[in-house]
Order: sequence, then C-alpha cells, then structure tokens
Amino acid sequence: MTLDPITRELIAGALRAAIHEMETLVDRTAMSAMIKEKKDYFVGLYDALGRMVDAQISFTGPGLVAPVLKAYPVAEMRPGDMFWFNDPYFTDGAIQHLGDMVFLTPVFARAPDDGNASPPGTGDVPPPSPSVVAFVACFGHFRDLGGARAGSISPGATEIFHEGTRVPPIRIMRAGEMNQEAYRVILANSRFPADLEGDSRALMAACRLGERRMEEVAARFGAATMQQAFDDLIARTGTTARMMLRALVPEGSYHFWDAADGDGFTGRPYRIDIRLTREGERVTVDLSGSDEQARGPINFLATPGFVNLLFGRYLMALDPTLGLNEGLFTIIDEVITRPGTVVHPRFPAATGLRSHVRLRLGSAMLGALNLATGGQAPAASPVYVLYTLRTLDAATGTFDVCSEGVGAGLGARPFADGVDAIYFVAQRNFPIEFIEREHAVRVERFELAVDSGGPGRWRGGCGVTREVRVLANRAVLSTRLDNVVYPCWGVNGGRAGRTGEVVVNPGTEGERRIPPIADDIELHRDDLVRITTGGGGGWGDPFEREPERVRLDVLRRFVTVAGARAGYGVCLDPATMAIDHAETDRLRSAPRPAIEMFDRGLATARA
Repeated sequence: MTLDPITRELIAGALRAAIHEMETLVDRTAMSAMIKEKKDYFVGLYDALGRMVDAQISFTGPGLVAPVLKAYPVAEMRPGDMFWFNDPYFTDGAIQHLGDMVFLTPVFARAPDDGNASPPGTGDVPPPSPSVVAFVACFGHFRDLGGARAGSISPGATEIFHEGTRVPPIRIMRAGEMNQEAYRVILANSRFPADLEGDSRALMAACRLGERRMEEVAARFGAATMQQAFDDLIARTGTTARMMLRALVPEGSYHFWDAADGDGFTGRPYRIDIRLTREGERVTVDLSGSDEQARGPINFLATPGFVNLLFGRYLMALDPTLGLNEGLFTIIDEVITRPGTVVHPRFPAATGLRSHVRLRLGSAMLGALNLATGGQAPAASPVYVLYTLRTLDAATGTFDVCSEGVGAGLGARPFADGVDAIYFVAQRNFPIEFIEREHAVRVERFELAVDSGGPGRWRGGCGVTREVRVLANRAVLSTRLDNVVYPCWGVNGGRAGRTGEVVVNPGTEGERRIPPIADDIELHRDDLVRITTGGGGGWGDPFEREPERVRLDVLRRFVTVAGARAGYGVCLDPATMAIDHAETDRLRSAPRPAIEMFDRGLATARA
C-alpha cells in the first residue's frame, strides 16, 4: 500500500496534537510536585505491534508495550482495559526505576462492515470483534511508593526491595472497571496516598484522552491507512537516522570511558566503558567492559532500545525534523552488554539513582563520537543534582518530603556555549515560591556558580548555588551529587568543568561537608544547606575565545576577573572592566602545553 504524503502528514500532525493535549491534561490535573512542577512524566503513542510512533521529550520509551504483551495476549484485551507496571526487572529495563509508574491502554477499532455481518441478534453471523490498532502509554515519577525511606529513592538502598512497591504488569482496569482491590493495595503502600491517587488518575485520564484521539484517527482514515502512516513515519526516521550516523562515524573502532564517582558504599568509582565500531554498514556498541554492578543504587539496565535512543537523540539535535519514534531504535545493529555489570545489573540490585550511570553513559557516547569525528561533538555534562529533606511529625504520624532537583551546566558544543543552570531535558527546578509554600524550608540564595563552566572557545554551561534554610525542628537530609571526583571533561582543547559540593552551615563553626551520595544526615532548625552544582566541559581552545566575549561573561557573572585571566588569557581592569589588550596578547602568546583532545580535569590523576 502506497500512502500519499498529505495523508501521512495529516496523521503525523494528529499524533503530535494528541501528545500535546495529553501533556496539558497531566500538567493541569496531577497532584504531586514531581509531576506538576518538575514535569517528570512521559506520554507516548505506539502501534499495534508495540512500536513507538510518537513522543516528545524522552530518554525513556522503547519497549514499554512489550511487558504487557508478554503477560496479556492481545486476543484477551478488551475496550476499556488499562495496565499498570513499574519494575525494571519485570520489564527487561523498559522502565528504569520503581518511581516511574507506567499506565498503558490498548486502542480498538472495529473491522469495517464487509456486507456479510448481520446486526446483533438478527442472524447467525456475529458482529466483527474489535481489534487492537494502537497503544497509549503514560508514566510519571511518583512522590512515594513505600520502601525504606520516605520518597522511595534512597541513596542507602542496596536492593530494589528497599526502593518501594514493585508492580508487575497488572490489568488495573477491565472493560472500564477499576480493579479496586489492587488499587487499594498500591495506595496503602505509599506514605502520600492522596498524591499517588491524584497522580495515577491524572495519568489514567491522559491515557483515555490519547485513546480517544487515536480512535478518531482510525475512524477518519481507517485502521489500515493509519498503520501504513505509522510504518512510513518509522521507516523514514530509521532510514535517515541510520544514514546520518554512518556519515558521522568512519569505519573503525572508537573506545572511550567515563566514570561515576561512587555508589555511596564502596568508596570507589564505577567505570562505564563504550566501544563504538563500524565495519561497512554495520555499527555495534559494546558496553561489556564496564565495571561490575554496584552495591549502592546507581545501577542502570542499559537496554538496546535505550542505547539506540541515546544516539538517536544526538542525531535529533543535528536534524530537528527527525521523528521521535521506533525508527530511532534501529540505528545500532548490535548492543553488547555483560550481565552483572553496572550497565546490566542482576536482580535484585538497586536502581533508584540510575541516572549517575545513565548520564555517564551519555558522556561516554559523546566521547566516542568525538574520537570518530575529530572532536566535533559536545563536551561532557554533569549529572543533575537531587537533595531530599524528610520530616516526620511523631504526634500525628505524617511525613513531609522535600525532594528537589537542582540544575547544572551542560557541556559546550562545537558551535555554542553550553546551556547554563538546566535541570535535565525538559524538566524544571521547583519555583522558590512553591517550595517555600509547600515545605518547611526557606530558599536564601539561588545564583549561578561562577567559573564552574569549563573554559573553551565555547564555554561550558555554569551550574548553580542554592542555599536552603531548614525551618522544621528536625529533618533528615539525603544527597545525590556526582562529577566531584571525575568532573565533566572538556574536548578539542576545552577544559574540564568545575565540580560541585554540599555543605551544611558554611562559614560557621558547625560547617561540615556532606558526601556526594549520603543518607540519614540529621539536621535541625536553622541549619543551612548549600548545594553547588557542577559545570559542563568546554569545547575548543579557550585562548581562541574573543576577549570581548570573555568580558561579557565577566559582566554577566559567568566568569570572574581571575577566571578570565587564568582560563582564557584575558586581562581585565577590575574597576572599569576594560580589556588590557597588551597584557592579554602577552598572556596568550606565552608558551603552554600542547592541546589534547580531552581534558578530564581532576580525573587525570585518578585514571
């Protein structure tokens, strides 16, 4: 069947509109800050085979339908059904940690009347059975699902059972009727059942909305035409993306590594190792050289779908017309992992802080691409930072959990500075007004971490400094920070970014530095927590950055006067901020070490 391009684009537009409408519904109806403020959720559309046909911003999505199809044959599904799951081991890594609860709905369309079927009750031929033509999936990061610590994600977890309630694929709705028994069990295991119920119903409603929109597309164009459009969109993305990657990567083998600082227990780093190989048109990614799985919760199930998506998202930055669909998951011919490693842990390894390894895998991918392209890919970006303040009112038995993500600076690109103060993809920092209204804290400082971006022809993005005052009588602090031992590397002459830190009561007699991954740190009223996040690596020789651009960086408080001199060879008059051109020329013409492809910063002494 050949589909005309106008029909295909009409269907593609309908899919995009449905995604945006579903996202708006979640934004307006979710209860917890994780979803409604931080925007930690996903919506996606899939075809009848479980292939993704559309989504927006995501580093999750491949394989979300497969766990349900394994447990529930399509022939047994009925209109109004809905499924629920959250466990990375039950789903072969399709979902990455327990906090992300997935809801999935099959979309049905009746077969067209072929003239042989009789109306119900008027003949011997039954009406056509409904057939599944698509699936709709939504997930969100839930505030609490039980486990050893309030908030569920605990730096102290050593097995997945510590991290909350494991939900295998279950049919939470049958023909539109809620499975109340299962629902009550799941709600009962949360410390915040009202938030869990509100968020789950928001995501269920988004699934139902997506189901209706997909039914409308099938009714308007016909199920066969809709499926052909899906096939065309996936094939177009896959063909283009495969060609793009092979144009970027010459034949050969490119080996790179990065490392997570630690797991909170062993006091040792965990190396993430990647070998990107192209032989003819065949491209493989080998992660089997990565370190053994961690005792702490940094383990990550790196599925073939995720690795393909990782490369695919990079290609989307080069060509924004690429669709986010199954075509991106077919650009790598083989992904090799080794069971028992930090990128392929064995059950029941904890995975709650998997972003430490997941984002270091992304940096390792960029390192391999820089080797393949002669330094024409971006520099490394840090892991975003989380801190959690937990309080318990012993008199009432009520919990409060302030779990906030804090932005960091991203790596510089071959054509532009890294982005400053960004909290991971499309997610957001909590507004100060919100966090002070909802929790017993006061935000006393929030500003860029000056000089944190790695110097380069293009500067690495700057992290931030955020100071939070505890207003409760007692609180327990958990921290999640990386890139302290191994900062974000710079590339093609760019320098590594600066590292972050967590300090309690800075500048006082009670000052204490908190480990990057820590749990159960006791705090009291009026204690001040200072979180400083790291910066991205720089790209290119910093002495090639225009002095005027450096001067503007100083005026805008991205760089200090001392940082301009030390990092960029630019001398400024501290009083007038005028450039001393003679001294700048002298600094930049002085002998210096040869430029290397990568600058790993503090990691060089530890490699």
